[in-house]
Amino acid sequence: MIAPMKKVFLVMLDRERDQALKALRRLGLVHPVPVQGSGAGLEAAAAALEEARRAVGILEGVKLPKGFAPEAADENRGLEVARSVNALSDEEKRLYEEAAALARESERIAPWGDFDPGLVGELRASGLEVRLVSGPARALAEPPEGWSLVPFATSKDATRVLLVAPLGTAFPESEALREFVLPERGLALVEARGREVAARLAAIGEEYASLAAELPSAKARLAKTERDHRFETLRSGLEAEGEVAWLEGYLPAADYPRLSEEAVRRGWGLLADDPSDDELPPTKVESNALVRIIQPIFEFLGTVPGYREYDISGLFLFFFSFFFAMIFGDGGYGSIMLVAALVMALKAKAGTGKVPDMLKLVIVLALSTVAWGVATASWFGIPFDALPALLRKVSIPWINGGNSEATDNVKVLCFAIGTVQLVIAHVKNIRRDWPSPKMLGQLGQFAMVAGMFFMVLNLVISQKKYPIPSWSLALIGGGFVASFVFSNYDGSKGFIKGLVGGVLASLANIVSVFLGVVNVFADIVSYIRLWAVGLAGVAISQTVNNMAGPMFGSAIMAAAGIALLLFGHGLNMIMAVLSVIVHGVRLNVLEFSSHLGMEWSGYKYEPFRDTAPADRAE
Repeated sequence: MIAPMKKVFLVMLDRERDQALKALRRLGLVHPVPVQGSGAGLEAAAAALEEARRAVGILEGVKLPKGFAPEAADENRGLEVARSVNALSDEEKRLYEEAAALARESERIAPWGDFDPGLVGELRASGLEVRLVSGPARALAEPPEGWSLVPFATSKDATRVLLVAPLGTAFPESEALREFVLPERGLALVEARGREVAARLAAIGEEYASLAAELPSAKARLAKTERDHRFETLRSGLEAEGEVAWLEGYLPAADYPRLSEEAVRRGWGLLADDPSDDELPPTKVESNALVRIIQPIFEFLGTVPGYREYDISGLFLFFFSFFFAMIFGDGGYGSIMLVAALVMALKAKAGTGKVPDMLKLVIVLALSTVAWGVATASWFGIPFDALPALLRKVSIPWINGGNSEATDNVKVLCFAIGTVQLVIAHVKNIRRDWPSPKMLGQLGQFAMVAGMFFMVLNLVISQKKYPIPSWSLALIGGGFVASFVFSNYDGSKGFIKGLVGGVLASLANIVSVFLGVVNVFADIVSYIRLWAVGLAGVAISQTVNNMAGPMFGSAIMAAAGIALLLFGHGLNMIMAVLSVIVHGVRLNVLEFSSHLGMEWSGYKYEPFRDTAPADRAE
């Protein structure tokens, strides 16, 4: 469920704002309304935060060498680590730029060979004009007037010469001749410096590797700078007038007594009220231990229900388990996942004393997949007749591979699941709108979904096998009328005016209203993706088996066959995971949510809190 929230205003003496905010941070209940901070303190906190983020980002990309174990987290040590890492990063950037410049310079000088540019300076100091020139051999067959020519180097692309003349002699302009700009140092020195830079870059890589063991300390430093930045943002952004400052925020209604007690103890002014309709409080989803395991999916998607929307965590988990099982579609794959998840769960339990919710979710999904594999007799793409008798016997004949009509039956099941899910959405909306006449609009949507189920079976699967009953058409027609009249009903204007206003609103959007009927049909049909994607996975499994089967005639080929089976089925499992993300999540987040009227417009309840030991003390 979504926890009811209270909006609160805390009033304090301006000179005590630091102490008040530290107390609030220890209490860890209030989600402050965002404020715009300013000042030197905030700038310093932002700089420290950026420094810590940069260091952690660098260290997370470094692979720990063998024998290195992460050090225990030390917040104070983290500051030194962050500065060392960032200094190395700055040096590394400069060296890479220098290495690139040296490589270009070496490439430019190489055709001229190694020489000391200082000698040219000495010649000029003795009264001679010296130019290094390259060009076609025919252009340099004779020196320009007033110049002496000294051969320097020759290659396939050009002839390179040294032109010498008394100081002040004009140099002839020629498009064929290109003057070589003297380098600051010779080729040998440039290459030597390049080797020094490369050695230093290698040493920096080793220093990174040694500092990578300090990643926990760097992360502890990052956590502190994040706390400090949030504190300083709030501290500098509090509204104040005269000697009084105040803070606005939200907290769960159940936690209000604790805040009230703290306010009384510290002498704060406290005002609390329910959020108004035009306000959007943060969302705190409270779930039991079973339903909570679906939260990693929501966190991955970055979706949060709005405060006044539904918490569909339980329904999401229930239907997602079905979708996952049908898309994977193979009990063998589910068994592999189940064994791997159980092993990791046991290791986590032994190491930390608890099993992460993500692993619990994988276990539930793997069990669902095994159950679907048992029901349909789907095991690694093996044909039904080739399966052991026990696996054939425990399967469900209506949908197993031995039934020639199983394909159509699975389609019917997909449409039935979709209809049930969409019907549940409108039942929830009916309960929400009860006893307002607007509830009749949702009842009409309910009727359209229920009636459209039979039309889908008739048009998609078989007109002969699934004729459309007359009462199904009545449900669709009657549901459309009820939806047209009552979906936009506004009871605040009175019954008659609200009814007329709702009809006029539907007329104004008549095209969208009619398309809504088509959308109901399309939404139910979209659940066929569960069958289609699952079928594709089975086809890939069978193809891999058919390719590997003939290889088991000899020991050498058998090894290749095993490798092909592992690769092919492994790739198929990875593709199934991607399909679940694309299709299984979509049916919940789009089709189901659109019928619920959910926009996932919320933001997560994140109270101003700090659990660092150093900040718990008064």
